[in-house]
Amino acid sequence: MTSADTIRTAGADLFERRDPSAVDRYYTEDFRQHSPFAPDGREGLRGFIEHLPEGFRVDLVRVLEDHGMVAVHAVYEGLGPEPLAAFDLFRVEDGRIAEHWDAMEPLRSGPDGARPQLDGPTAVTDHERTHDNKTIAAEWVEAALIGGDAHVVQDHVSVEGYVDHALGAADTPRPAYRRLRRVVGEGNFVLTVAEGAAAEDPGRTVACYDLWRLDTGRIVEHWAVVQPVPDRMAHANGMF
Repeated sequence: MTSADTIRTAGADLFERRDPSAVDRYYTEDFRQHSPFAPDGREGLRGFIEHLPEGFRVDLVRVLEDHGMVAVHAVYEGLGPEPLAAFDLFRVEDGRIAEHWDAMEPLRSGPDGARPQLDGPTAVTDHERTHDNKTIAAEWVEAALIGGDAHVVQDHVSVEGYVDHALGAADTPRPAYRRLRRVVGEGNFVLTVAEGAAAEDPGRTVACYDLWRLDTGRIVEHWAVVQPVPDRMAHANGMF
């Protein structure tokens, strides 16, 4: 079973079958939680699962695996009055989930039911380019989004057909990126996790999850979720 298979199977047992005993099967004894609203450890997770609303479900859209790290692009239903677009990141150790991070924001739907924050290709291809694509995406975040060097766009982003699915990408100021935290990639997809400052409130720290699709060495598509880091969390592990 691959690390991605572990995530899929654990998710099905926990969220579809509502089987709390799956926590013991799929999570390490010292499981570490970074999701801000879920308690730490296996017992904390078990209690969180047991109190999920009846209509809760998770729909997986994209799944990437990178040497024990698994990134998931998904939709969460039932946690609030509207669906949430989410990124989850898992660290799998010896076939069990040892650590989890996530970020969520409201899902925007068009009048025809389309979900532009999720649209686009989902198939993982170009596995032989994984290392190069991770390097390109990391350089883009470091140089352009953190360093503010607009000139690097010509070396990293496609000049034709670039598609941005980020919520309000055309008219909403983006956060000020400060520090690249993680880079997880498989083939043509790379997820970067960065720490930033909210555009509307520079004193507020936000978690910036960006998914990049690359083609022949250029970034051609982008999805994103930005979530403020709460002042209080259900644990002391931090969001990063």
